[in-house]
Amino acid sequence: MKKIVLKARDLVMLYLKWGWPLLLADAALAIWAGEPAATWRAVLNNAAFAWVLCAPAAPLSLLLDRPRRERAMSRLCGLREGDERERLVTAEAARATLLLGLSAEVVMLVLTLVNVHLVWNPAVPKGAKHGLLQVGMSFSPSRHLDPFGAASEQSTTKVIDAPEAARSTMEFGGYVLSPSAFPVLALLILVQLAAFKLFALRRYEGADA
Repeated sequence: MKKIVLKARDLVMLYLKWGWPLLLADAALAIWAGEPAATWRAVLNNAAFAWVLCAPAAPLSLLLDRPRRERAMSRLCGLREGDERERLVTAEAARATLLLGLSAEVVMLVLTLVNVHLVWNPAVPKGAKHGLLQVGMSFSPSRHLDPFGAASEQSTTKVIDAPEAARSTMEFGGYVLSPSAFPVLALLILVQLAAFKLFALRRYEGADA
């Protein structure tokens, strides 16, 4: 049974390695020729969809298969010897990459809480204020805890018709990033921290054994 699973995994990885042009071709044809109507287009579309379904196998294989992970890291970092110095280099690079990724995710997480509101009237005479810019932070459980929130709710734009003197006034605003990204970013941060600590503890305990 194990040999069958490993053989299936090798086939999936081979398809992921050489089948990505099918995905690009299907996407290009969908843009230029519309939805598939011919039989060969349907076959191409199914092949591209199969590639998408197989895509999670690549990171899972790197996570669970240590020899494959070591080979991938050697190619990625250009390391060949596998000695302690190279392991130290990859460890430092992994730590720096983790901190960089966490920093970017925290910034984006904060941006989902930041909202901007602008009122602008270009018809205001010179010397007077043309508009007002407001920047604040707010948290709404109904929006920030819903990963399937409507993207159209992120920002609103409208033209004020009354009174007559302010007919050309425009008002728009919303969150800098969609609030629906908040739970996804928060979960990603927690998973990265937990995984890093788990793998670090496992390697540390194995070194002491």
